[in-house]
Amino acid sequence: MEETSPDAATLLPPVQKRPWLTWLSCAACVVVFIGIHTGSRSDEAEALMNWGWQPPDSIYEGAYWALFSSVFVHFDFWHLGFNLYWLYHLGRRLEQAIGSWRWLVFFLGAALVSSSAELAVGDNTGIGASGVGYALFGLMWILRKRVPAFGEILDRRTVIIFLIWLVACVAMTAAGILAVGNAAHFSGLLFGTAVAAWILDKPRRLLITMAIVLLIGASVASLFWAPWSKGWTSWRALKAHKDGNYTAAIQWYERSLKQGQDKKWCEENIELAREAIEYERLQGQKKHAEGVRK
Repeated sequence: MEETSPDAATLLPPVQKRPWLTWLSCAACVVVFIGIHTGSRSDEAEALMNWGWQPPDSIYEGAYWALFSSVFVHFDFWHLGFNLYWLYHLGRRLEQAIGSWRWLVFFLGAALVSSSAELAVGDNTGIGASGVGYALFGLMWILRKRVPAFGEILDRRTVIIFLIWLVACVAMTAAGILAVGNAAHFSGLLFGTAVAAWILDKPRRLLITMAIVLLIGASVASLFWAPWSKGWTSWRALKAHKDGNYTAAIQWYERSLKQGQDKKWCEENIELAREAIEYERLQGQKKHAEGVRK
């Protein structure tokens, strides 16, 4: 990568003293956390849905706003504390360097990419700001030697902590110790480093722009076509079933079953679809017989 800015002090000079949006985003995380835990605890999923999280089916049906709102949703205190710490310390440095409006665009892009990636890979958007946090880390990691404010917060020890945690989360998820949104982490990191490359490498900026657009485009496309996902194929099966397209519904149920969806659920719905097909066949024969008699 060719670095074209002549010196660190002029690459991203501070343009704003108060990081208003960083403060607001942190406050939103706290308000949502309190809201979740002051309501009824009888149904965790309902509490999360009331405060910004939505199940995959709802998102596929058009609740795309949840890709952004789920970033502010945290259920465990340690999760909130960890994400809040880095969102504040990394977010404020970036907002002071690029200004609130550019920060907002970056934040929304990171939320879209990380939430969509987690939905496409993990059949859930996940909850929390860690995907955005890794996007902030990725951008500032690449630029830390050129922007003093970034280098102050991302010293060698902090970088190692982020990278070790990235790998440790994959290991914990694989071992069944803790379910972590690894796709959100990696996609957020990729988005942040891509934006940093765009800032640094002026000669290849068009190519990098195309790569970022492709990344965002792939994230959006996965909301409408994700045949590798058991969550998406299950949703397609239910949609076809509801629309009365029982043959297609059976095909999607069977595909979802092969991808690891709950066997009992798939088999019960396949049986219901077959019964509906048989019922329609008998009704058709009955109508045909009545027509012949007339």
